[in-house]
Order: sequence, then structure tokens, then C-alpha cells
Amino acid sequence: MPELPEVENARRCLLRASLPGRTFKGADIGWAKTVKRPDLEGFVLGLRDATVSDVLRKGKYILVPLRVEDGTPTLIIHLGMSGGLSVDDASSPEPPLVRHRFPLDDGRVMRFVDGRKFGKLWLVNDPAKVLPSLSPDPLGDGFTAEGLEASLAGRRAPIKALLLEQSVSAGIGNLYADESLYLAGIHPERAGADLGPEEIARLRESIFQALTEGVAVYDRARDELWPNAPRALTAWTIPRKEGESCPRCGAEMAVTRVRARTTWFCPAHQI
Repeated sequence: MPELPEVENARRCLLRASLPGRTFKGADIGWAKTVKRPDLEGFVLGLRDATVSDVLRKGKYILVPLRVEDGTPTLIIHLGMSGGLSVDDASSPEPPLVRHRFPLDDGRVMRFVDGRKFGKLWLVNDPAKVLPSLSPDPLGDGFTAEGLEASLAGRRAPIKALLLEQSVSAGIGNLYADESLYLAGIHPERAGADLGPEEIARLRESIFQALTEGVAVYDRARDELWPNAPRALTAWTIPRKEGESCPRCGAEMAVTRVRARTTWFCPAHQI
């Protein structure tokens, strides 16, 4: 499932493809249930002749502010479980499982690959009305140890489960939650409220490190492989196979389930 590094990679790909400044000429929606607001007709008509101002990200959501004759709506894209975006010449061969196409004024088309049909699209005047409660971006200055401590205060749920709550750490999913806890040396089943200030500070730094390194992997690949930028790369260090050893201490890695999510950890150094 796309997590913050994958979504940030998608955003940077759209910027590199010079999407800002281009105008949508319409929308070919291949799976109507993807459109969440407004209705399908309103969505398609609302995008027609809308010019892209920028490409932003909030957590796992891509926000595309637009300019139209009578306003400044925002296109919001959630990639779902397996989604991806590209901007290609309209005549170029399509990759498999393209569900939606957004023709542009320069003869190119933005394509939305969504094999499992879990992607979502909104076109709204106020993104705050449809976005869930999100923490400050973990890659920004607003995501502090003090803020993370406040989010965990009194919470008896396992820290792994809490990290998956977007109001606690926006953009983190299953893989980077495991990676962050591994780097911080914190057991995934510890209650959030039991973490001390030093552990929380270490966890905040580990979240930043894991996500920053994940984004950097995509940056290097995008530079090397453009315009065929990859969308799914292995950017974590924690082993995820039975019998493999912890690179840090040599202990055998363990796997459990935390709130129904597969969770890998080192039982020796994650305490």
C-alpha cells in the first residue's frame, strides 16, 4: 500500500512532468465509485478547463489546487492500495490497469493506475471538509516529539497500532511503522502511554529517518530512470522473512499480528 514515500514520489513525478500550468480538458473515469465528491457528472464538468496551480501532499493524499473561471477548487487523489499516477503522451502505450484518464491541453494525459479499485477522487472547494484529521507532516518541523507525546498520552493501544492512526503520524502505514519502531528499538506491542519522553523523542527521529531515507530512494531512482520512474521500491532495512537475522544484533527476527496487521520486529533489541 502506498505510504508517505510512495505518495511523495508520485507528487514529485507530477511536478517533474510539469503538470502545474497545464489545463485539464476533461476526465475519463473508468470506475465511477472512485469519485467520492461531487457526483460523477459534477466531477467531470468541474475539471474541464481547470488549470493546475500546484501539486501538494497531506499525509497520503495528493492535493492539486486548480484555477477555474469562478473559483479555486482542489482535486484530491488517494492512491488506495496499489494506485499510481503518470503524465504521458496520449499516443503512448498504456500500462495495465489504467482506470482513469485526464487529458491535458498540451496533448498529454494524466493516467491513474488503480488495479484494485481502492483509489479515491474528490473535487472540492475546501479540502478540510473531506480530509480526515491528520497530524503535522512527519517530514516537517511541525511534527515534534512534544506533539507526538501529546498524541500518545493516556493511550493504552499498542504503539504499532497508534502509529497507523493518521491523526498520530500522517502518511505512515504498516511497513514504515515497523521500520520506525525497529530503528527506535521499541517493541511494537508496547502501550503508547508507557513510552517515556526519551523514547518518544527517539521514535520521532526514527520516523523522520525512515521516511527521509524512503523518499531519497525514490529520488535517486527517479533521476536514474526518468521518465520511467518506479512506484514501489524496498526502502526499509528491517528483514521481513522467517529465519532472517537482525542486522543490528544478530537475533532471529520475529513476526506477530498487532490489530490484525502483520508486524516484524527484533525481540532482542526492541523492548
